[in-house]
Amino acid sequence: MSELACVFDVGTTGARTIIFDINGKEIARAYKEYPFVKQPFGISEQDPIIWWDAIRKTCNLVSQKVNINDIIGISGTFQRQTITFLDKKKKVLHPALTWMDGREETSAKDWLSEEGSRRTVPKVLWIKRNKPEVFKKIFKIAYTDTYIYNRLCNIMATDPTNGVMGILNYNTLKWDENLSEQYKIPIDLWPDVYFYGEVIGELSNIAANELGLNQNTPIFMGGGDQQCSALGLGVIKTHQAKVTIGTGAFVDYVTDNRIKPSKKAPIFSYPSVIKGKWNIEGAIFGAGSTLKWFKDNFSQFQVNQSSEGKKNVYDMLANEASTIPPGSEGLLFIPLYMFRKGTIHGLGWNHTRAHFIRAIMESACLGAQMFLEILEAIGGRKISEIRADGGAMNSPLWAQILADVTSKKILIPEVKDAAALGAAILVFYNSKRYESLDNAITNMIRFTEVKEPIMHNVSVYKKLYGVYAQELIAIDEKKRVTGNL
Repeated sequence: MSELACVFDVGTTGARTIIFDINGKEIARAYKEYPFVKQPFGISEQDPIIWWDAIRKTCNLVSQKVNINDIIGISGTFQRQTITFLDKKKKVLHPALTWMDGREETSAKDWLSEEGSRRTVPKVLWIKRNKPEVFKKIFKIAYTDTYIYNRLCNIMATDPTNGVMGILNYNTLKWDENLSEQYKIPIDLWPDVYFYGEVIGELSNIAANELGLNQNTPIFMGGGDQQCSALGLGVIKTHQAKVTIGTGAFVDYVTDNRIKPSKKAPIFSYPSVIKGKWNIEGAIFGAGSTLKWFKDNFSQFQVNQSSEGKKNVYDMLANEASTIPPGSEGLLFIPLYMFRKGTIHGLGWNHTRAHFIRAIMESACLGAQMFLEILEAIGGRKISEIRADGGAMNSPLWAQILADVTSKKILIPEVKDAAALGAAILVFYNSKRYESLDNAITNMIRFTEVKEPIMHNVSVYKKLYGVYAQELIAIDEKKRVTGNL
């Protein structure tokens, strides 16, 4: 018998089911992208049923490749800051407002209110102000994980990562009566909070039949994608750091205490999966999503070629970018896309598709470097290496750009979906298969590739970074040049 963990990874653009064994080896996986729905600018909504449908379909695929009797537990890792609203019958009252929904956002500075992390409160208040008929019927405010856990085991639960984006008290990690009164959001509307790795219930008969799994399989509380990613990369000790380049570019740095954010930068503090530790985090919202935008709108020929030749279209785009020198010959993207301030600098007649692709990759890494500098200053120590995951690390070019921009050694894991591996670690450790979390990490995490910075490239990117940081700050502080057009 080989004991297994089943992990649901529910992201922004799709969901996957991955089966891991006790050694952290990926046994089976399946992924399903959500249906694309064009929405007006500033609105980012999802029907929660698409999350469940993606899990149901992918789980049924992977369950046929393993012995489901070997699965000792189920956990998950989830997009954060996305909320929907359920009535007393657990029916969805309104589409989920995702973390990218901008109806309450006008600039990065707006992310600093209420000490920087209570980003679901404005969403709830938007519903209360604009759709009072919906607010009156709310039985529970449901994060992405809350909705999925309810489908799995009829428990309305969330983890501290999402909680601090609501009205969770930073010290007690319990819902705060004072904040409830301050925002006029009844405390009983929020789901129960469980710490990462706690058993919250067992798989119901209905869910087991839908997923192709065994009834009564234990359900372990997972966590937010970046917190699970940090665990899946072994980033759990003070002054360790990791970078995830997926839909966005996220930088996390481990501290012993919660750090209040600077009023000058959107830096947030989230409870780590390790009790007593905190992850301070900075993010650029537009990394892999920008490359996907470029692929969808300007790469139809390559998409068709990839389908015909069974090639990965992103590998094809990276091959194009590899023909361009570091710095993209002066082409620079400022990635303030979320606020409609995304800007292209230095565009000339000499620039080609390949320049655009490389500039998009470089922009994500330059953003990561900016936040890494800030986090090192806040955390009190510079780091010498970065552990990196996310889809971008499937590209040797993108990984090398990250090493060159940060001028640091990049450790790339065997499992690029480190958030899913982190959730699997929670299952095996909390089911007592490992004596300590350190033992689980040592046995389950392997780094298979290292990228060292190339000094010539480092010098190029130092110059480009100076321009990037200056322009990003200047553009963010100004009104959008084209106004409301």
